[in-house]
Amino acid sequence: MESDVSNEAIELRRAIGFLELSEGRLVEARRMLEPLHDDMSVVYGPDDEDTVEIAEALARIRLTLDDTHREAPED
Repeated sequence: MESDVSNEAIELRRAIGFLELSEGRLVEARRMLEPLHDDMSVVYGPDDEDTVEIAEALARIRLTLDDTHREAPED
């Protein structure tokens, strides 16, 4: 996926990522938010409020996905 770091593109990618997250589509949300976080870290810096918000969302996604894999019954 190519990155687009215009303000409009960032807002659209963020909205899509958080919509997917709100619908419980964690894998899709992670696929949208990871490259967005990378782009925002470069453009705005890792301490930017919006960049931090994306990082926190990604951390919650990872924890949830990890918990799901741990709770899966083993055969």
